[in-house]
Parts: sequence; C-alpha cells; structure tokens
Amino acid sequence: MTRVAFVTGASSGLGRGLAYRLAGDGYAVGLAARRTERLEEVAAVIRAAGGRASVCPCDVGERDSVHDAIERTQRELGPVDLLVANAGYSEAVGARELTARAVERLMRVNFLGAVYAAERVLPGMLERARGHLVAVGSLTGYGGLPRTAAYSASKGALDNFFESLRIDLRHTGVAVTVITPGYVRTELTARNLNRMPMLLELDDAVEVMADAILRRRRRVAFPRPLSTLAYVAQVFPGWLYDALASRIRRDKRRD
Repeated sequence: MTRVAFVTGASSGLGRGLAYRLAGDGYAVGLAARRTERLEEVAAVIRAAGGRASVCPCDVGERDSVHDAIERTQRELGPVDLLVANAGYSEAVGARELTARAVERLMRVNFLGAVYAAERVLPGMLERARGHLVAVGSLTGYGGLPRTAAYSASKGALDNFFESLRIDLRHTGVAVTVITPGYVRTELTARNLNRMPMLLELDDAVEVMADAILRRRRRVAFPRPLSTLAYVAQVFPGWLYDALASRIRRDKRRD
C-alpha cells in the first residue's frame, strides 16, 4: 500500500525539499501552498521520477481551504498517513509597530494552519490506528527576540500544541514529531540582511528533517550548537538574556 504525505508550504524551500525526499522514499505527496504554478513544477519533477503527486493550492490561514486541499489529496492519492505542517512566514512585529491584526495573520498561518490540517487528518489516523503528525517550528519559539513577538509566539504555540498532542496520542499508533530548525539558506532567507549564525544549506537541513520524520523521532532541533544555546538561554539570568537578545536585529522576511 502506498503511503500518502500531505506537505504544506511545498512550493519552495524546506517544503519543496521534503516533498522531493518523501516522494523518493515512496510516498505519494499532496502538495499544498498558494502558488499553483510552483506546485505544478514540484509535481512534474516527482512524476518524472515515477512518483505520484497531487497539486492542492490553498491558503493555510483559512480552515476551509486547508480542509479542501486535504480532501483533494485523499480523493486523488488515498488517506493521509503523514502530515508535514511546514508552511509559515515571518513578519517583524515589535513594540512600536504592534497591531493585533499583524499578530493574527502570523498566528493563523504559522500556528492555526497546522491545527486546521491536524484537525482534518487526525480522526482518520486514529480510526486506522496509524499515522504521523510533523510540525516544523523554529528555534525562535524557545524565547522572544527583538521584533519577533508575533513570530516567536506562533512558533512557541506550535511547539507546545504538538508536544501536548504527542502525549495525548501515546499508544494510539499515531506519532508526533516536532522539528525546530535554525537558519536555512533558501531563496527567501537570501533577502535577510541580518547575520544568520550557523546558516545551513537547504539540502543538509532537508536530510536532518527527513531522517527525523522517517525515524518518527519525538523532536529534533538543529544545528546542535545553536539549538543548545537557545535551550540553555531559557535559564539565563534575565539581565544576561536581555543583553544578548537585544543585540539581535531582524528585518521583515518570509520563510
């Protein structure tokens, strides 16, 4: 039986790389993102290599759109065995430019989009007693950084939500993996004018993520030196954390 994966944010970057890798590992892949022409390009590569792909344009910030995309995947490919909730974007939201609307946009795409997808696929996984939910977060979800109030909150919410689901789903046959990468070189991070420590090449990041998915690991954070620092920083004295964090500046970027 062919396994079916549904990947959000599959038109570029990590999502596209994971779609190719999963197809190479034998998955039929539902490709979800807003840019239809990009999804068609990804699907063409997968099909040319002998794989199966379904192009499912959607806005992950809209519940009905996400559900419709999953329905299309399941009609064309079969029940979803693997959800990779990867779609997201970043927008600078600091104290001076704070608006609830900006925060809502980020939360809908980065957090609720993953919730909408999980809501749709999870009942079937539980009924079949097998499945895998994967949430792609960020190391910024470990704590606040300058002008990332909304982004950090959305990724922190994603992390905690899926961690809680993992505990709830013990002994059901449904696994949960939370992946929190640092900086990865993509066409979008190329627009970032700030220093990006320990920047990873896309293919290397995809390999780490694919390994975590295929081994059904509970969670993985990388690169290790940066993820260790992000984790340890949570117990730094307040004055030290503030001093270090305040040196970081971020521009508006999508990722």
